[in-house]
Amino acid sequence: MKKIQVMKFTIITVIIIFINLSNFPVSAGLIINERDLNPQSSILPGDYLRFIISNDNIRSYRIHIPPSYDRQKAIPMVFVLHGSGLTANSKTAKPYSDMDEKADEEGFIVVYPNGEILRFSQYINHPIALLWDLYSLAFISREWNRWDDNNIDDVGFIRNLINHLKSNLNINSSRIYIMGISGGAMMTYRLGAELSDQIAAISPIAGTIGGIGYASSPEDTISPYIIPEPIKPLPVIAFNGLKDEAVPYNGGWKNVFKLGLEELWVYTISVNESISFWIEYNKCNPIPQIYKSKDEKIITRVYTNDIDKSDVVLVTYIDGGHEWFKSPPHEISAIDIMWEFFKEHPQN
Repeated sequence: MKKIQVMKFTIITVIIIFINLSNFPVSAGLIINERDLNPQSSILPGDYLRFIISNDNIRSYRIHIPPSYDRQKAIPMVFVLHGSGLTANSKTAKPYSDMDEKADEEGFIVVYPNGEILRFSQYINHPIALLWDLYSLAFISREWNRWDDNNIDDVGFIRNLINHLKSNLNINSSRIYIMGISGGAMMTYRLGAELSDQIAAISPIAGTIGGIGYASSPEDTISPYIIPEPIKPLPVIAFNGLKDEAVPYNGGWKNVFKLGLEELWVYTISVNESISFWIEYNKCNPIPQIYKSKDEKIITRVYTNDIDKSDVVLVTYIDGGHEWFKSPPHEISAIDIMWEFFKEHPQN
């Protein structure tokens, strides 16, 4: 009897995970609800994989509660958005970001949401694309709807997740932050624009504010997506490598897939255009304070707003590529610099 019960539990668990991975719509007859999937009322410090129903889809996220968490004290919360591509998901984001360790040191909650399953077959009609999709499914590879070019409501998902966590954990509502890398950085920019009423600051790494996703040629006449104007000014600290080949610092077209006559191209807005967007909207001083490292390989430009502190900072690593800057091996630690910026910028 015990073995049968275990088998039933395992089958139900597999079904739930499959539904989550495929963004399967939740029907009225599916006996799953938020309370069943998220018993947050009894949550203790530790690491958890959780599920939430958002816009009729089951979505997932990982959460790290620091040992110092006390229900009686409101603490900050940081969202970390994974990149896009093979094996990119919340599980892989945890170790390479080192955010759990920083959370334990500083006393904040870390949330690693999962994007949607990466599917190339929606962009290109080729058998290889279907094989890619199967490979992506096997490795739970994910991406974000960073440029609003599909029907997945990732903005709504993060908004619902913020509200859900605020209602179940003691979160300091004036200290909710979002950061991400690559496709996650682009989604971070978008969330900064669309959720500026709920978050205090953002930190994109190796990303820009928009572009064109998966065009058939660089002659495509589609206008590039650019994030909308934020509801209110928002502090931004961005990190970009000058030698980034995946998201070129100066923007432009990049071929990401070629097989016979079939091609996929991606166009990205430049880093300078991205920073200028926020400088102008936040009404920052357009003349930056410039700081250089001793070897002049790291240049930090600080655009200040002395009225509401909606500062914009760009950290450029001259020898940096498409990466999360850590020390070692690099001279800077994006996490350390980012967290100091976050601490200085609560929501106004």
